[in-house]
Amino acid sequence: MNLSRKIIVLVPMLFGLPAFANELTKDLQKACVSEQLRDHKGVSGHSLEASSFTEYCKCESNFIIGKATKEQLSEISQKPNTSPKWLKQIKSKAFKSCIEEKQQIIT
Repeated sequence: MNLSRKIIVLVPMLFGLPAFANELTKDLQKACVSEQLRDHKGVSGHSLEASSFTEYCKCESNFIIGKATKEQLSEISQKPNTSPKWLKQIKSKAFKSCIEEKQQIIT
């Protein structure tokens, strides 16, 4: 009996997770692009647009989705304007990973 209840609960969760992750990935990408545009606003000599950060922000959001726990992902989906310490740490690691990845592609 107990096993069947667990299966009934887990099956919808498994089918719902990819949709949740896709939506959260899009939200993280939008937030990243906004943050990058804000942070690079004072850079002179370059015309920066949202598309300038698309590739990096995809990498960063995929890194966050891959490294954060379900509870952490739930937290940022419920409170999108917060930036907890753990998220800052993951973003720092994502930055290093995504920049290294881009350098490997270029060389």
